[in-house]
Formats: sequence, C-alpha cells, structure tokens
Amino acid sequence: MCKNISEKEEFEALIAQINELLSEIKNEQKNLKEAVANNHKVNMQKFSKLLEYNEILDMTNTIFEKRLSSIEKLLYEVFKS
Repeated sequence: MCKNISEKEEFEALIAQINELLSEIKNEQKNLKEAVANNHKVNMQKFSKLLEYNEILDMTNTIFEKRLSSIEKLLYEVFKS
C-alpha cells in the first residue's frame, strides 16, 4: 500500500515537472514568435529601402547612359569630319 502511495506521489511530481517544462516551452515559443514577427517587420522595411535605392540607382544610370550616349555621338561627329 505504501509503495502505491509513493509511486503515485512520484508520478504526480513527474507530471508537475512535465507541466512546468511545457509551460516554459510555450513561453519560449511565444517569445520566438514575437521576435520573428519583429525581425520580419524590420527586414521588410529594409527590403523596401533597398528597392527604393535600386529604383533611384536605375534612374541615375539611365541619366548617365543618356549623357554618355550624347557625348559618344558628339565625339563620333567630331572625329568623322
């Protein structure tokens, strides 16, 4: 009889420990989910800035290409004659 009571208490203690660990795991998962959400938000903002930078760079390259093209045409005309 004493053995059964001791085993029951031991099982209850183990169940309490398991519940404690499960609670810790849930909290860690919640914290990780929040961290991932925040990181995702920051990453999306950075990607947005990169896209904006690339658009500006493309516009700048277009302008330089037009200027170089006009310079090339002028040089061609000067050396052609």
